[in-house]
Amino acid sequence: MSVLAVVVNDQLTLQFDRSKALPENQQQYLDKLDIKFAQGIELQGEKINNPDIQQKAKYMSLSLMEGIMYQEDDKAAVSMAWLATRLPDLKQVKAIVDENGTQFDLIFDREYQPHQVVDFKGLN
Repeated sequence: MSVLAVVVNDQLTLQFDRSKALPENQQQYLDKLDIKFAQGIELQGEKINNPDIQQKAKYMSLSLMEGIMYQEDDKAAVSMAWLATRLPDLKQVKAIVDENGTQFDLIFDREYQPHQVVDFKGLN
C-alpha cells in the first residue's frame, strides 16, 4: 500500500492513499501550483527564484502544518496531495509541535508504524 502519513507529536493525523486517483480538477490545480512555483517562492523569509524539489517540498510541508494547526482543511488537503503526487517515495511527514515552534522531517525510508505498547509485568 502506498500511503503518505502525517504524524504530529507521534499521533497519526492525516493519510493520503496514492492508489486513489485525484479528480481531474484537483490534478489541474496542482499543475497550476507547479507553474506558480516556477515563478519563485518565499521560504522562511528568503526569496527563491528557481526552487528545487526539496525547497518546494519544504514550502508545501510548512503549508501542510499551517493547514493542520489552523484547521484550514483545504490548505492541508492541497499540500498533502502535492507532496504525495510530486514525491512518490515520501512515506511520512513527521512533525513535532511545541513551544519552540514546528520542526518536521520528510521520511522516505520507512512506512508509518503505530507505537507498540509493551507491558513489563513482573520485572520488580
